[in-house]
Parts: sequence; C-alpha cells; structure tokens
Amino acid sequence: MWFLSFLFIPAYAHDIGIPQNLTSSSPCTDKYHLFLAPGVLTAGGINRACISRFYPEGPARMVITLLADNGESTTAARDLLPGDGGCLDISVPLRPNTKADLIVNMRYMEAACTWERRMTVRIASGRVIALHTERARYRPGDTLRARAIVLKPDLTPVHGDIDEMWLEGPQGAWDGARIAQWAKVRTRLGLAQIQHHIDEHAPPGKWTMRAKLADGSQGTTAFWVGNYELPPFQLTVRHAPRVLRTSERLVWTVCVRYPWSEAVEGMLVIRLRGAGAAGDGAGGRPGVRTAVRLRAPRACHRHAAAAARVGLAGAHPPQVLVADFSFQEEGTRIWQNTTVVSQVVDDPVTLEFLTKHQALLSPSLPYKLKVKAVRWDDRPASGEHVRVCRRRSGKEENATCVFALTDARGVARVMFTADDDTSAVYQFEASLKNVTARLQVATRVAGASAAFGPLRADSRAARTLLPLYLHLRDLSAPLTVHFVVITRGGIIYRWGATTQCPVASSTNQIQPAPRNSTCNANLEKLVPDFDFNLNNLDVDPNQLDVNSSDSLLDRHLLRVVLPIKVTHQMCPDSHLLAYFYHNGELVSASKHFEMDECFGNKVEASWTSRQSAPGALATLQLVTAGPALCALTALDSAATWLQPQRSVRDVLVHDLKRLIDVHRNLTQYDAAAECFLIIHHCTAAGETAELASGGGDGGELRVWLAAGGVRALGGPPATFHCDKSAPAPLLDHEATLPRTDFSEAWLWRLVPVGLNGTASSTARAPDCITRYEATALCVSRTGLAISNPAVLQVFREFFIHADGPKKLRRGDNTIIRYRIFNYLYEPLSVEMEVISEVLVEGPRVERACVGARSAVARRAALSVRASGTARVHLRARSLNDTNCGNAPQTKQVADEVIIEIEVEPEGVPTEEHRSTMLCARGTSEPVSSNVSWTWSPQQIVAGTEMLTVWAVGDTTGPLLAEADALVALPRGCGEQSMARLATNLLALRLLHPHAPAAAVARDHVARGNYRLRHQQVYRRRPRRARHGAPRHQPAGAAPAAPARARRSGGQGPRRQG
Repeated sequence: MWFLSFLFIPAYAHDIGIPQNLTSSSPCTDKYHLFLAPGVLTAGGINRACISRFYPEGPARMVITLLADNGESTTAARDLLPGDGGCLDISVPLRPNTKADLIVNMRYMEAACTWERRMTVRIASGRVIALHTERARYRPGDTLRARAIVLKPDLTPVHGDIDEMWLEGPQGAWDGARIAQWAKVRTRLGLAQIQHHIDEHAPPGKWTMRAKLADGSQGTTAFWVGNYELPPFQLTVRHAPRVLRTSERLVWTVCVRYPWSEAVEGMLVIRLRGAGAAGDGAGGRPGVRTAVRLRAPRACHRHAAAAARVGLAGAHPPQVLVADFSFQEEGTRIWQNTTVVSQVVDDPVTLEFLTKHQALLSPSLPYKLKVKAVRWDDRPASGEHVRVCRRRSGKEENATCVFALTDARGVARVMFTADDDTSAVYQFEASLKNVTARLQVATRVAGASAAFGPLRADSRAARTLLPLYLHLRDLSAPLTVHFVVITRGGIIYRWGATTQCPVASSTNQIQPAPRNSTCNANLEKLVPDFDFNLNNLDVDPNQLDVNSSDSLLDRHLLRVVLPIKVTHQMCPDSHLLAYFYHNGELVSASKHFEMDECFGNKVEASWTSRQSAPGALATLQLVTAGPALCALTALDSAATWLQPQRSVRDVLVHDLKRLIDVHRNLTQYDAAAECFLIIHHCTAAGETAELASGGGDGGELRVWLAAGGVRALGGPPATFHCDKSAPAPLLDHEATLPRTDFSEAWLWRLVPVGLNGTASSTARAPDCITRYEATALCVSRTGLAISNPAVLQVFREFFIHADGPKKLRRGDNTIIRYRIFNYLYEPLSVEMEVISEVLVEGPRVERACVGARSAVARRAALSVRASGTARVHLRARSLNDTNCGNAPQTKQVADEVIIEIEVEPEGVPTEEHRSTMLCARGTSEPVSSNVSWTWSPQQIVAGTEMLTVWAVGDTTGPLLAEADALVALPRGCGEQSMARLATNLLALRLLHPHAPAAAVARDHVARGNYRLRHQQVYRRRPRRARHGAPRHQPAGAAPAAPARARRSGGQGPRRQG
C-alpha cells in the first residue's frame, strides 16, 4: 500500500521570455494546482501521480523528476491539453529504505511561466509475498511442500526470481538455524514451489518457512512437526456464544461424523454446569448429566435443557455456562471430548451507530443516521422500534426524539438536517429495551458544503453513479468537480473531473455542461419544504425506506453525479474525495469504502465424479479465464481437525493488509518531522469545536487525504497545526548513556486527583525499545473507572537489541546474540565492541556495514569463571569513513547496552538440619547447655558454605497450641480403643485443668468412652443379629473388598466360621 503525502511550500515561479508579475490571473500559483503523489514509492516499480488544474485555459507541459539519494534521477513528462489536468506514471529505482525528492514542474507556454514544487518521499518495498505449505502439520520423515506467491499491490503477478528462501527449525537449540535454503528460486507468473525431506530425527515444534525478495519484501509461514495420529471421527457442537439470563430453555446440537460424513454409533455423555457465580449458587452445583446413545443414520443430537437446572433462575446465577461433551465409539471404545462455553448476558439487544470515523455534518444538508440492533444470539433484531434522540451540546434545549423501525438486517435509518450554526456539536442517543448507544458528531466550519449520497448502479453501463449533494449560494455557472479514488493506502486508482449544472431531480443520468455556459437561475434549494418532509419522515417510521429517502433527497437537493467504477481493486478499503472551487472557497467531500472481495478473476473447480474408488483415477476440472497458471492441492478433511490451516485467500488478504499497515505507519509528522496534518478537535458539551475546514482553505480536504494515505502540493494557503509538538530527536549525538533498565513493567504508583479532575505522573521510561501500554484504575465515592490502554512507543533510530541468559553457573559457556538496527535513511560504517568481566571468546571488536533501514546480527561467546554478578557491555558507534559507500558524518551515533548475568556456583545445593534441646546454665535439669554437631563429609564448593542458627525459648507453647488435637476418638476393635483411651488420659494430664483446651479434650474423651461401652455391648449380641458383619468389624463400616481386589497386594477379611 502507498502513502500519498502533502507538503506545502511557499510559491515561486520561473520567468520564460519576458518578465511577468504573478497576479491572481496568472496560472502559476498554488491556488490553481493540486498535485497528488504517493508518499511511499514502490522500489523497482511504477507509481502514478496526478495534478488537478483549476486554471484550464491553454496547454501545459507536466514534468516529474525523482531524485534518489545516490544522485540517480528519473524523469517522466507529458503534454496536457487545455482542461482540468491529468496523471503521469514514473519509474522508481530499486533502492528500498531510502528517501528521494519528487519535483513537479508545470510549464505554461502561453502564459510564459512555470509552477514548480518539491516534496520528500520514501522508497520502500511494495510486494506481497505469501507462503503456504501443503499441510499445517508434518511428521518426521515426511516431505514438506511449500508454495510462494509474489504479487503487486494490485494483486497481479510479479515476474522475476525470489532472491532467497530458507527453512528454520523450532525454538530452542534450533531457533534461527537454517535447516535448508534456496537461492534465486525461479517463478512462473509469480508462483514458485519447493519441497524438502524432513529428517527422521527432526526435533518437534513449530517450524518456519521464510522468503525474501531483492527489494526487501519478506514473507513467512509456520507449520508444526511432530508425531500425531488423525482422529477417526469428529465431534462438533453448535451452540450460542451468548445466553440470555432470562432464557427458559437452552439448546446444543452435537454431531459425530466420520471423515466421509457418515454417522458414528456410540454413547454420548453430556454435562452442563454454571461457573463464575457471585455467591455460592451455581458455582457449587454439580451440574446436569445426561447420557444418549447415537445410532446410524442419525449423526446429530439436539440436546435441550431447562435453564433453571443450571442455576439461571437462582439467587446467584452463573456468569458463564460450561457444556462438556464426551463420546465413546461403539466397538473400538475410542473417546473424544470437547467443551464449549456460553456467556450469560442481561441485555437482549445491543445497539450500535453505523458511522464512519471522523464523521462531520454539513450545514443545511441532510445527515442519515444508521442504528444497528443485534440480538443476544448474534441475529439481527428486525421489526424493533428504536427511539433516537438528538440535542446540541452546550444548549439548554429539549431533545428531539423520533422512532425508527429496523429492517430485516436490524438497521434503523433516521435523517435530519443540521442547522446553519457551524459551531454546533450534536449528541445522538438511541434506546431500545433499556439499552442505549450514544454518538457525538460535529458540524464542519464552511460557508459552502457538499456530501456524498449512496452508490447507485447504472444499468446501461458497467459503472456506478454517486450523487454529490450541494449546499451553495449564488450558483449560476456550472461546477467543475475533481474526484480521486485512493485505494490500498496511497495508490491513485482513478482520477477525473466533470463539469455539470447542479440539478434537483430524480434522474440518474450524467448531464455534462459546457464550462462557459449558464445554468438555470431557478436552482434554489427548497430548504423549508425539505425540512418539512424530513420531519414527516422522522415521525412516520414506515417511510424510513432507503429508496424513498433517496428519492426525497434527489427532489429537493442540488446535486451532481460522479461516474465511479467500483472494482475489486478498491479492496479492502478505498477513499473517494471530491473537491471544487466555489466563490474562491475550496469545497470538498469524502466517502470511505470497505470491500470484502479482493479477487476479480474467478475460477470454478469440480470433480468429474463426486465419488471415486480407492486407488481409482479422479479428475478435477477448472473453469477460469485463460491464459492462467493454477496451483492445486488436495487435503484430507481430517487433517484440519487437529490443526486448522488458513486458506490461501486468507493468507493473501492478511499479507496485503500487513503491507498496507506498514506503509500507513506514519504519524502526523512525516519523516522530516514536518507537520502535514490538521487535526479535528471534537470536544464535549460546553466547549468549542475546532474543525479543519475553516475559511475554505482546504484543511478538511487535507485531513481526508491524509486518512486515505495521501499528501499533496499546492492548493489554497493553509495553516498547519498538529495536536502535539514535533517528535523530539531520538538520538542524543552529544553523549550516549548506557542502557541498563529493561523492566517489563513500570509506573507502579498512586496518583491523587484533585477537584479539577486532572492529574499527571512523570516517570523515566525504561531503556527497552518496545511499546508500553499504560492503564489507570480510579476509585471515587461514586464508583470505579478504568481507562483504555495508552500506548507509549520507546524508540530510537540506531540501537542494539540483545538477548542473553539471566542466570548461569560458574564454568558454563554461553552465547549472546545481538542485532544492530539502523533506521536512518543512510548506510553506516559501525564498530562493535564487547567488554565483559568474564572471558570473551573470539574477537572483541568488529566492524560491519549496516545498510539504510536495515540491521546486522552478531554473536559473542562468553565463558564464566567467577561467581557473582557479571556485566557484559555491548557498544556500537558509527565511524566517520566511507568504507560502506556512505558520506562522511559530521555527527556520530552510538548506543551501549549493559547485560547483567547472575553467576551461581557450580554443584547442587544441599541443606542439612540439626536440632536439640538445651537448658540454661544454673538450672537443675541434667541436660547440658553446650552442643556440638558433626556434618556429613562432602565435596563442598569453596565459598558456598553458610550456617544459620536460631533458638526458640518457649518449646511447649507451640506443641500445645492445639491441645485438643492430642485426643483421638476410639475406632476399630476393643483392644485398640482401650489403648487410645489410655493415651487420651495421659494427654489430659499435660493440660491445665481450667484451660479451654482441657474442657474440649475432656468432652472428646467422654464421648469416646461412651462409644467404647456401646461397642462392647453391641458385640455381646448374637451373631445373626449383626446382619452378617464380619468378626472384629464395627457395624456401619465399609464392606470387605471383593476377591479380585486382593490380588493387588491388599489383605482380605478374616475367614468366618
């Protein structure tokens, strides 16, 4: 994806022939030009730039020059006829990760003047390289088959070789090691296939396949290696991800099938339970168990259960419902288990405003609101009356509310007209069944305004018509509207201009008009009637139909129609911008498209016979537009059960979006730290709203272009301001402090907030190059508040990234891997130095060339000889030489990282304990007051000995803290009970007679004595009265184990006479 950039520089002109002053009538001014060009150019590719001329008189010659950092230049030129402008393609040299200057020159022969501007752009890789393997999981000894697809951003193939492909092993000892590699892999229409035999002793884990192109584009994919067995059948469950708390019945659908889709016979065991209850309600329930036998041909079972059985109707209902399903195949007794979880929700319907980001209202133009209602089971809530209210922020006025009926997709539509008050901020609130959704939209600051309507298909041509509704004053001449479609982050997909007289009719035809003609003088918008119809439309929800509302707009609003050809090239998202001059004011409108279908070509694959015998021939038929090269693969459906594999379509779309995001990864400031955005400030009620389009200077247009990935040159003069100051220099050229703090978390503190509601906390960020997310949890009298994560990027253009162990043993050898990253736009000659208190094996000082916006990797071997804390210093600094093809540097860049390693002594930690009882001197006890211990002789590592001695004065207190535990209730035969009674009486003698523990112990002894007497009386009864209890076994005890249990080594019951 590209980034089209805007840069505004004061105007100047070159005189050709006779001198001429630049006045308002001169075409060589910024006001009469708007030049669009990609801010990120594709290395080795072709990019398009366009210019809009607002002074169409006379021909002009357009020349674009691209100056690379190495002095290489590329020029493209064309002659423009009298008109509105045009586009031009320019070749980009193969110099990725560099900056270049793009110069545009417009020469007017009749006016004898030249308009010239310059902008700085980036050159980066712009290829999509997608990798995918035949399977997601392999066994050791299998043959790995992989494909690489190299495409342009428009998803057309790239002709050429893949610079390098390699295979990496799993993490651990194999991490980063190249198992196999291929150089200069040949492609056919962007397709390449390779295969590799995985060794029989290959380590299990996640392997990685990587590829790299000459322009720096990279692709990667991962797969698993390990022994596995495919499951003989599949157990699937269809369930509701969310369950309504007031539901009365819950339903799950369980299906058990073989890979050939036939039913499996066996026993299905289902357990339902609730979890996450607030109290001891459903959290302590054992759950509901059910067993069902499945018989062919019935492969699915619909299981229903009452919600009350899992605690939904209780005092403490669960937060989630857990359903466990276990199936045992009949005959083989093979088990398969799965668990699904459903969240319990309170709201039967959720509401959401379907509004694009940074939506703005145009004064005196209608604004259509869409509210989507979704049921708790993810189905659209159709036929619901949604109440929508609006009010102006900061105004003491009653809210205006209407009702709208949701359609089959659950979308309700409401339209209203914004007032002429350009400082208004409207607040909308949609409500349905105690559920609310809010939206705040501001009004753009402009005297004239325009807004796009819905897309309409043209039945007579393969194009789409898009109405542009207008709110203009004193309109008597035709309008020349320029429009541009920007797709995939900066590619100018289409540029054009049309001249029409605005009309207020329902026709869908484009009616061009001559530029110097006069339009109908009665083209005055019927604002009162239109507002009246809108009010009627709001009141009657049955009239909220998209077709009727669009017809109402066409009959009462001035509009021009733009021809837009919607194709797959506008996927995944595109921006359409229209702009024109009216009474010296630049008026603009924007529309954002999102598309799911990114592939224009279609292919149909089908088997000649849907069923084939094992080992028989099968034919796959393909139907597509030729000539083409198709890559085929057939995969067992059971192979996707263990490890689901992404489809090729998903892989390509994911890699395309990643390329788009990389090219869009710019802030409000460009690479030169120059502000090129104007920020919207939509504030809360009671405050002013600072918007971008004040005065018609095109500021709003520039904001929309920046959102679409565009920068521009020319246009009316504008004041640029960003919401924050320019980024501070990330490199400190004066002094480089060593980086030692690599904390994973920080800013752990409490911050009080005063009555003004604001507070701040300042702390030193750690030295790690990463992103930190900060959150705040605030507690007040009224409740709790939790903030969204705030992201802090810790970064610098030149740094060392190292990875080393935290702990080692003395005598170990280790390797520290580190990389030096250079994100500057120029290559550097770098000197690397390793300084350590431990022995460094190998060179301590190295030199390397680090390319622009690239990195180099090195490693240092260390041998630890002493225990304690070892510090390893990694230093890197740029050299003032030209050994790497770089220009001499006036200022050097450097970085230093200190890694601390805890070195423990060798050996195994061993502890020995000794204890004794000593008596103080002068006591009458015969126990000695001195003691000596002898330790077991072992080979002790010198310097690791440690002796810890502690003494306790109160020895009997801890022993008798739980005195009642000394009393044991009698169990078993009479002899054992008498022996325990004697022990209990002895324990009572050790207790104080008035202590609470003694009373508890006496009660235990009394109950145990009564039980003993009852047991003796019971054993004097006749044997047949004891219900067959074995000898010496008390009544109520567990029965003897069966005979088969005695084979495990246990002793069975005594033989009875």
